Amino acid sequence: MKLPAAIEQHVNRFDRQQSLIIAISTGLLAFWSGYRVAWSLYLTMTYDFLFGSLVFQIALWGVIGAAAAVASLAFYNRYRTAEQPDAQPSSVDPQ
Repeated sequence: MKLPAAIEQHVNRFDRQQSLIIAISTGLLAFWSGYRVAWSLYLTMTYDFLFGSLVFQIALWGVIGAAAAVASLAFYNRYRTAEQPDAQPSSVDPQ
């Protein structure tokens, strides 16, 4: 996934471990948002009517979920492409 340069610059400020934590957190938020949208649509279909406030909730959680999914993918991409620190430095020669 190729990100716009401005977003990639902001994401690259975080190190590898923080990127993974943020990716997991925003991924869970995206999953929860999807659940909320699905549950709201289920209520709409079950009771065969749509409240005005329910439309707002569906739109709000849809936007939050989409933004969280994009952020999760961006930070996971940063985690995958960041260089891993070596457990042992390669410049150390055995004696």
